[in-house]
Order: sequence, then C-alpha cells, then structure tokens
Amino acid sequence: MQRRDFTKLLGGLAGTGLAGTATAETDGFNPNLQEDPLEEIEILTTEYNESHIYGDSVYALGYGNGYVQARDRLFLLDAVRHIGYGNSAQVLGPAQLSSDIQVRRDLYSPEQIQRQWEEASQTIKEAVRGYTDGVNRRMTEMAAQGELPGIFAALGHAPEPWKPEDTVAAINYLIGFFGVGGGSELGNAKTLAKLKENLGSERDAFEAYGDLNWLETTDDHFTSIAPGDEDYDPDLVETVPEYEDVPREQLDLVDAALGAETWGIETDLSIPEDVQNGIRSGQGLMTGFKWGSNAFVFSGELTETGTPMLGGGPQMGFFKPPIPYEVGLHGAGFDMTGMGVVGAPALVIGRTDTLAWTVTSGRDDQVDTIAVELDPEDRHRYRWDGEWHTMATETVVHKANPAGAVLTGGSGTRVVEQEVARVEQDGATMPVVAWNPDENVAWCQRTTTRGEELEGAFAWAELARSDDLEDFEHRLAEFPFTFNFHVVEYEEDDDGTVERENIAYYHTGKIPDRYEGRDYRLPATPDTHEWTATYSGTGLGTTDRNSSRGYYVNWNNGPAAGWRAGDGEQNWGSRHRVETQNHFIRQKLDIPEGVPVGEETAEQARSTVSLEDVRDIEYQSAKHDATAQVSAPYLRDAAEDAEDLQDVATVLTEWLDDFCSWEDLTDDDRMDYPGHSVFLRARKKLQQRVFDDELDGEQGTLSLRPTTSRHASDSGNATSDVTFIDALAGDTAHDWFATASNDGLATFDAERRDEVIRSVLREVKAELRDEYGSDPSTWRDAILKSKFLSIGASSRTVIDVQNRSSYNQAIDMGFALSDDTQTWQDNAQDVLPPSNSGHQNAQEVARTQATGEEPERLHDQLDIYVENGEYKPHPHTRTQVEDVAVESTTVRVTPEHQYTPVVPAAPRPLPNPIDIPGAEPPSPGDAPSPPEGGAPSPASADDQGADAADDGAGDTGAVEDATDGATEAADDATDAVTEGGRPTGFVSDTDGFY
Repeated sequence: MQRRDFTKLLGGLAGTGLAGTATAETDGFNPNLQEDPLEEIEILTTEYNESHIYGDSVYALGYGNGYVQARDRLFLLDAVRHIGYGNSAQVLGPAQLSSDIQVRRDLYSPEQIQRQWEEASQTIKEAVRGYTDGVNRRMTEMAAQGELPGIFAALGHAPEPWKPEDTVAAINYLIGFFGVGGGSELGNAKTLAKLKENLGSERDAFEAYGDLNWLETTDDHFTSIAPGDEDYDPDLVETVPEYEDVPREQLDLVDAALGAETWGIETDLSIPEDVQNGIRSGQGLMTGFKWGSNAFVFSGELTETGTPMLGGGPQMGFFKPPIPYEVGLHGAGFDMTGMGVVGAPALVIGRTDTLAWTVTSGRDDQVDTIAVELDPEDRHRYRWDGEWHTMATETVVHKANPAGAVLTGGSGTRVVEQEVARVEQDGATMPVVAWNPDENVAWCQRTTTRGEELEGAFAWAELARSDDLEDFEHRLAEFPFTFNFHVVEYEEDDDGTVERENIAYYHTGKIPDRYEGRDYRLPATPDTHEWTATYSGTGLGTTDRNSSRGYYVNWNNGPAAGWRAGDGEQNWGSRHRVETQNHFIRQKLDIPEGVPVGEETAEQARSTVSLEDVRDIEYQSAKHDATAQVSAPYLRDAAEDAEDLQDVATVLTEWLDDFCSWEDLTDDDRMDYPGHSVFLRARKKLQQRVFDDELDGEQGTLSLRPTTSRHASDSGNATSDVTFIDALAGDTAHDWFATASNDGLATFDAERRDEVIRSVLREVKAELRDEYGSDPSTWRDAILKSKFLSIGASSRTVIDVQNRSSYNQAIDMGFALSDDTQTWQDNAQDVLPPSNSGHQNAQEVARTQATGEEPERLHDQLDIYVENGEYKPHPHTRTQVEDVAVESTTVRVTPEHQYTPVVPAAPRPLPNPIDIPGAEPPSPGDAPSPPEGGAPSPASADDQGADAADDGAGDTGAVEDATDGATEAADDATDAVTEGGRPTGFVSDTDGFY
C-alpha cells in the first residue's frame, strides 16, 4: 500500500479546519485529499466499548487497534510509553523518579530502542506501523473535536505524536519487567547478613536462612502438573548446597550487602527497596501491576456439558482504567477476541474458534546478580577473570514536572542526575544496580532475555494464528518469558463429530544452566558465574496435556514437584494460595475429604462442574483468605487450652468453619466474623514477635489491609506466610518461637509456641474489648476494601475486598461458537472492571472534580464484577459481535507521516493533590489557599479544542455552574502550580489523578 502525507497532527491541524469531525460512516478527512482507494477497516463496538476490528492486513488490524485504544485510553497510552522510556517524571511528577531510574538502568536507552525497531521483522514493523498510524489518526480527530483527555492540560503536557519506537518502549517495559523473574540475590544476601549479626554464627545463620529460601519446590507444594505427570529433566533442578560446599568468596561478600547503595544516584532521594536490590517491580503509577495470577481449565469428563471449560484470568492489579484492554482482531490470519495491553497492537489472552487460553506469571529465575571488585582509585574499573576492565557509562538527567508535583503532593520540580553503568563481559551487557563504596564492590545483573522483548511479545501475539493445539505448542517452543499458559481446545466436524478436545498447561521461560558448586540464592562472583547453556519455552519440560486430575489450576504456584523454585524468599514452599482455589474446585467436583490435596484424579470426582460453577470458583476464591485456614487453627487450638480465651477460640472456629470468609453478608460495611478481626490483629503481632529478633523487623512488614491497586495485598498471597506456617508446625531448622519466648532454647517446643500465641491473643482480646465491649459477637472490624488506582482524573473507586482477577473469562468451548444469542451468551462470558474506557475530555474532568460525577463509561463493568462475580457476553464470531454491537464505524487507513507535536498549555491543576505510591509528602506551609469559585480544573490542550468542548457539551443547571466555576478557578491556580505551590485539601490514598 502506498503511503502518503495527509495532515499534521494536533496543534497545526486543529487550526486549519482540515480535520473535520469523524462520523460512523466516513473517515473524517477531506475526500479531495485522497487520490486512490485506501484500505477500509470496519469497527463494531459494543455497549461496553469493546471494539472488534475487521481488516484485510496486519497493518489494518494494528491501525484499528491503535485507533480504538487512543479513543479509550490516550492518557494511559502516553503514560506507559514515557514509563517505558524512563522519562515519565517529566510528565507525571516526582513520584515517577524511582520508576525512571530503574527503567533507564535495567532496560534500554532511546538509541537502543531505536535499534530494536530498526532490526525488527517485517511482520512486526507492519503491525506496529499500522498501530502507530491508528493512534495518531485518532489523536488528530480528538484534538480537532476538543476531545483530548483533560488531564493533559492539568499537567501542562500534550501527547506527542506516537512513534513506532514508543510501542517498542512500552513492550520492553511490560514484558521485560513483568515477564522476567529472579534477581533476588542482593536482597537475599542482606537477609543472611542480618541473621548472621543477630544469631552470632555464620553457620547458624545459613541454616536458618534455609527456612526462608529453598531453591527447589518442596515435596508438599501443590503443583499444577499432577504428581506422576511431570516430564522435565532433573538435571535442570537447582538445590541448596551444604554450608561447607559454598564458595568462601560468596560468603565473604554477604556482609557487604548491608552497605549497598543504589548505583549512580547521589541526590538525597528515597529509593524503594526493590529498586535498590535490582528487583523488577512496578513503581509509581505501575505500583501493584503484575501480568497474571489465577487460572483453571476442566476437561470435558469433568463438566456437565461434556466439553472443556476455562475460567479465571490474569490478576494485574486494580487500576482505573485497567492496563489490559478488550478488543477483537479479525483478518489477515488472526481471528481472536480477548485482551491485550495498552501500548501494543496485539492480543495475548482470549479465544479463537477452536482455542481459548489465559496465563499466569511463571516466576522462573532468569536474572543473576554478580558481585565485582572495584578499583579503590576508580569506581568505574572492575576486575573480571583476573583482569581490570572499564564500565560503559552514560549520564541521564531526570527532571520532574512541577505540575505533576503539585497534583501528587510533591514539593515542586525535582532534578535527579543518574549515572547508568554497565559491565560488558562474555557477550552480555549487565547493568550495575548497586555498590558499597566502603568495601569497593558493585553488583551487576545478567538477564537471559535481554534484547528479546519485542520478538518475544510478537511470538506471544502470533498464538492467535494457531489452527490447533499442536500449532499453539509449536509457537511456544522457544518462548523466553516466564508464564503459565492454560489452554482448552475443542473442534467439531460439520456433522457434529468431535475432532479435537484437549486441555493443556505450558510453563515457559528461559533459564540458564549455571556453574555448579555455588549457592544460587546469593550473588555470584566472576569466578563462580558461568552459563553453559540456556533452555526456553517448551524445552523446559514443564508442559502437560490432559491431566490425570482432569483439570489444571494455577495461582502463581510451582509447575511440577521438584522443579526450580527460583531465588525468591518463601517461594513455592509448603503452603500456597492455589490451595484455596483448589479447595473450591474439589468442593464443586465433590472429591472425598480423604483424598490428600494434590493427589486428586478425575476418577475420584463424584460430580461435574457447570459454567456457573466455574464463575463461582473464581468468586469464592476471591472472597476467602489465601492461607489463614492453615495458620488460624494453631491460634484456635492455643486459645482452647486457656480458660480466659474460650470466647476467642469460639469466634475463630466460626470463621474457620466458613473457610476464612471475607464476606459482609449483613451489608453493614463490617466483617461478618469477629474471628477475622482477631486473626488480622494477632497475625500482625505474631509476625513481629516471631521474626523481629532475628531479622530486625524485615519479616514483620505485612499489608493485611489492602493497599491501593494490590487486590488483597498480603491477605491474598502466601509469600509472607510460608515460613510462619512452617514455624507453627515446627518444620524449620531454626526454632523461630524460641527467641519469641525469650528463653533462648533452640529446639522446637509446641507448648512454648502456644504460650507465645496465647500472649498475643490476650493482647488482641483486650484491644477488642476496649473498642467494642465484652460481647465477642460485636468484635467486627470494618470490612477490608480493595482500592483502584485512578489514572487520569477519574473519581476514586473502592469495593469490598476481592482477591480476584483483573480480567475474567468463563467459557464452555462446546457452545461458545453458537449462533443462537442466548446459547452463546450463556457459554462465553468475560468482565473487565471497572470499564474498558478511561477517557474524559476537559469538560468531563471539570465536572468530575466539581461534582464527583463521572461518565458512566468509566465504571460500566464495575457492578457486574462486584455483584456475585457476574460477567457480560464475550462475543467472538461475526454473528455474535453483531448481536451485541451498538455502533459501526468504517475508517479508511491513512499513511504514516512525520507529525508535528502540539505546544502544551500552561498547567491547569486539578482540585487536590494526590497521595500516590512513591510520592513524597507535601511540604507544610507551601500550600496556598484554594481559589474562590470552586476547585481548580484542567483546560483542554489548546484553546480551540476547549472552545469546541464548551460549545458542544450542552450542560445545564448545577453541573454547568459547577463546571464553569471550576474552569475559572483553574486560571487563578496556575501561578501557584508553576511556582511549586499546591492547592490545599490533600487527599490520601490515591484519590483521583494517578
């Protein structure tokens, strides 16, 4: 297809009158500019803003996807690309500095991103070019119509034209950070060093550390591949060496970890622990983001209809709007409906005619941390294999947006200079993450997947072209990122005969075959670091079809018994939250109580599941504590043995009888069970009492009350519970309760453990009596709440606690393709809370900020999600899409162009600064009084766009008055913003901007 110039984007276009207004039937451009027919894209959109793109080329599908993503998520798109470049603070403010520092250190420079794009395959380039042109096309229209997101004006920032490299940057971040596991060695060394200090013996510390980190999946861990079905190479497993066998050079470097500082940052800046230690995790806006969590699939032998079913979905954090994005892509060999992510042109989870799949994160160890000796006279010189080398370095200046600083509670512009340094050895580029200047040692990291993000992401996207399970598996053969794919396959011949019916599980990643003889939990040295080979995709041997259980279930647990557990502490140990989901699966299948967990088989099932059961398994799993049913019995039993704690034992028993439910069935915004109140308070105190002496409080940090974006936080995760539960059972090398009782004994004693528990329960009982009175039935704390992190000036969204997937599917493959409306809607369902759209123009932002009312499209799936775990129709075939479509749009593709960016308006602040994860607290005394006339509100990115929004809105009454007052107040507040001040009315817990 010939590519031609058509117009300039945004600023220039809005003033020329050339843009016009797009309609459902036309492309919105002057037809006289078009000299030849261009490819048409059809877009059918449902009432939930889920669009289905129909095009004849990869370019066209990318174009349509970019077009609708810009329509619904332009601000989030812009934010994610800046995060991917590591320059997001210049847009979003100082709360993003830690993210930018981490990204520029661990990922790529703009020049490297440019090379990735230049070296991409032709297919990738066609998809990304189409996506780029579609995003820019929609931005052009939005600017001309005054429809740019109002938050841009609040930040004094307009969206630059999208470039192909922007997609590369976004993909690098989304899969390069969250599709890679490992890199915990520096943090592990700090834990071991603390144990050594507090226990007074390196050997004792080493043994105690084995209670926290075991490398090999424990025998009693619930695995997704049933025991006996696994088929991996045992030589790939890594185990903990004996103390005497650990290289002395590794142990000698452990103490240096306590003095580690983030490399290249001399500014007085608070750096999160994960960033300090080289752990890839979301910061700032992306705090709480993950790729995937729970999934389960059933074979037809266990379903009421006799055909395979799929449930669950990725648990990607609670964001408003979400990071996942619903869309359908139809044409050019693709025919898939489901979800992708903002910033990328393809789908990663969903359904085709014959296959449906979802994923969870795999957590393989793909990163090695290596300690190198530094030259005392020159920190840039390091020793490797006995020779001195010089690091490659560059200086990056991070300048935080002062408007963003006001909105997020910061104290004004922040400028941080970062030196990025890399060790280059053995053909590998290894970012330097930390150093100890007193010990002349630095830590760098080598990653198995470096440079493979773009190709890997598109290998994932190509799964949508799979004809059958064989093809699907072939496409995963060398997939390098660490995920668990759960797949159902079903296909009938024309006469109704079943041609293929399978369920499958694939644990993928790219793992190294490491130098033998060292402790893989701790940083290596150049002498003990060596990769002799790497294994990836299905080559790991952690794949399986048609499980002997008749189902697969995974909630980020280990794939197979004895498999690598990675280098993270408390990972894949004796207990795991997947057992909660498996509990409800067993309940639906009526598997006898006497069958041990993990040893279920399809033959033992005495019942089958319906699709309603599939939905309910997901919902019930999300409404019960992940591991309390294992630890709370120890608290109950200890209380039963004390006369003064009988009432405590009773309320704990009642809670345990309901499998530690979080429900608020009385609908009074308080927890149904007083035993839940007892447990939450006691669990926190016990964590501190048991671990503080050995670990200086590091194991005492529990977020049992959910923090913003993190679903249920530690109440929904087993990671902080494994060693605690093992200690309760006396199944540890070190007796953690001995120190807690202050008697210094080293051998486990159950009575000593129970006395520690009773001491804590007496404290909790006294607290509850003081708050609620002597009647235990009144000891009902407020219900826990899950909080969405708002992105783009939306109102705050809080729901009763749910440890549930961010995007859910429930599919019966035997009936999901039906042309009968009722049949397919009953058998193909999904939900994406709170909505698929996050768009608010300037006037809508002003209305939201002034009145608290926001467009319904920002939360139109929330009630469906919250109320008993319900879903909406999940269309796929053309007939199904037409059943639920409410809008049809035809867009002619327009060729790529060197676009001209708009000049941003002066910052127009929102009414309140926002307390977001990682933000610094506001400086007392810097805040001016709020202006008269209402709360400040953002204006549009250019005056003409703002006029268009005002002229076309048609607001009346109180909303119009409030909006006008808010808009006038924005002008009065602009000076305060640009001078580094901030309006008063500080709002805590992520309320509205970010």
